[in-house]
Amino acid sequence: MKPTFNSNMFESIKSALENAKTKQTGGNYKNILSIAGPATYVIRLLPNIKNPKETFLHYYHHGWNSIATGQYASITSPSTWGERCPVSELYFKILRSGTPEEQERAKANLRRKENWYVNIFVVSDPKNPENNGTVKVLRFGKQLNKIIEAAISGDDASEFGAKIFDLSENGCSLRIKAELVSDKPGAPKYPTYTASKFLAPGPVEGLDEDKITSIYESVFDLDTFVEHKTAAEIQTFIDTNFYGNEVATPAITAPVADAEDVDVPYEAPKPVVKPVAKPAVVATKPATKPVAEDASANDDKVKAILDGLDDL
Repeated sequence: MKPTFNSNMFESIKSALENAKTKQTGGNYKNILSIAGPATYVIRLLPNIKNPKETFLHYYHHGWNSIATGQYASITSPSTWGERCPVSELYFKILRSGTPEEQERAKANLRRKENWYVNIFVVSDPKNPENNGTVKVLRFGKQLNKIIEAAISGDDASEFGAKIFDLSENGCSLRIKAELVSDKPGAPKYPTYTASKFLAPGPVEGLDEDKITSIYESVFDLDTFVEHKTAAEIQTFIDTNFYGNEVATPAITAPVADAEDVDVPYEAPKPVVKPVAKPAVVATKPATKPVAEDASANDDKVKAILDGLDDL
């Protein structure tokens, strides 16, 4: 019998869509491998064999030390799904009309950041050896993403390519070298991963065909590591953690800021310069009450600017 669509399938799709909007992700963060360093970690990237397009999850987020709790609080930006983001809108509003002090605070806290998630098999974690031989999730930023992209489709693709997802002896491990550096003597240090690289093909000790199959089938659903908040929920997050209003503090929705939390560069929209109006011609007819300017016109201008923020 040929497969066919039915109402039960539709209900399953509908249920999955609704669940994706309300998933609680806090418990998943224990499954993220910490690479804050300094240390050298060895991992294998794992593909999503059931849905290869979901092997990586690229997302945007905002985070800062909460004025209400003093702890780092973060929230996923709706720009991850191509939607308008209240945090980005607030950022540009302050840059446009805030005081110099408010503008500096906004620049220090409200900029959009980007990261990626991918499933991994941990070959060596010197900081936490109990992670060795387990499936974890790697959260990484631009430095590691550049190395991974080069191996998949860039300058190193001919040498690595599909090998970086292969758990057999033909596969290549990623050696992540986390180093702490500072911009100048005495300045706070931050992790850098530029010395990381993929290694030559070789076996992973203790893996046979059955074990490899089991590992591939044990990957995490990366969508459960981000929460799709409503505009109202994000506004509550802003009110609580940026302004310190006395409302219930939302749960922290991302790991504490660490590896490669690099701001996504973008600039404030430039103000629209209107042409100088020509002198009005004296009417020969009795003056009539001018038609009120369509309020939606200004709204559309503002929307056009804001819709472009997350594409920069």
